[in-house]
Amino acid sequence: MTFNGKAINRNDLLIFLGRYGTIIILGAMIVCFSILLPAFRSSQNLLNVLGQTAILSIFSAGMTCCLKMGDFDLSIGATATITSIVVANLLVSGYGIPLAIIAGLLAGAAVGVLNGILVAYGGLNALVCTLASGSVVAGLALGITQGVSIWDLPVAFEFIGRGESFGIPNRFIIMILLLIVIWFFHAFTPTGRRMEAIGGNAEASKLSGINVDRNRFLGFLLSAVCAAIAGVVLSSAVMSANATMGMPYMLDAFGACFIGASTVRIGQFHIWGTFVGVLIVVVAINGLIIMMVPGYLTEMIRGIILLLAIFMSGTVGKFLGR
Repeated sequence: MTFNGKAINRNDLLIFLGRYGTIIILGAMIVCFSILLPAFRSSQNLLNVLGQTAILSIFSAGMTCCLKMGDFDLSIGATATITSIVVANLLVSGYGIPLAIIAGLLAGAAVGVLNGILVAYGGLNALVCTLASGSVVAGLALGITQGVSIWDLPVAFEFIGRGESFGIPNRFIIMILLLIVIWFFHAFTPTGRRMEAIGGNAEASKLSGINVDRNRFLGFLLSAVCAAIAGVVLSSAVMSANATMGMPYMLDAFGACFIGASTVRIGQFHIWGTFVGVLIVVVAINGLIIMMVPGYLTEMIRGIILLLAIFMSGTVGKFLGR
């Protein structure tokens, strides 16, 4: 095969598709939905896509910090939920918005501290441990709310999740700032680069003098803080809180992260790849909803997306020797 007079090696083509195939798929999805579904390209739906992208990206950004080091955090949904409940309870009790948000973020961060201690210093399996801690926190959230949603939040609180600045949803602005901070942290700070090294080879990192346990603890803390921020934004967007509101985002966040691991930097979890993964998940689900695909099929497709993402990140990574 030739292009502009130059021969294209089959392996080179496969490598190119492996690195940029997800971006090509995203572009193709947007074009197809825009042509076939007029409602998809409406300004209102665009704002809806931006809003959903923002919340899922915040969840996924924190999970990327754990996955980057080979750990899993299955408690992010429960962390966001308990954060939103703490914030909502304090707001309806008459406390100010700044105090309520700080308390909610501290509650979410406490879950990360617990996970970090148990996994990094206690030697427990991250998958099982965070699943268990998430169940405990979810039970706590249900006990606090007694299964009843918390409403009547102050109108000013909606500025975070529903407000706009310069025509852009505030939650999207929050997302961009958070992604930039995490990208800068991993790319340019010594601690961030150590976390990158641990993800490459934890044993070699330990032998080179890196405190692996401390950095793994930090990864769980970052994951929990991001989930807590997502909980604040989500409760502001819907102006309520309940005992399950953060749970549906966990599977989508996993899918986005694994799609990101098969984007550009094959076999590596990185924040901008995760963002591409989020866009693919959000655009796919949004298009299916507009097409009025039954809910059960949408859930099945969510699972298929996750399976394909894991397959792509593993298969392409092996092909490229990662």
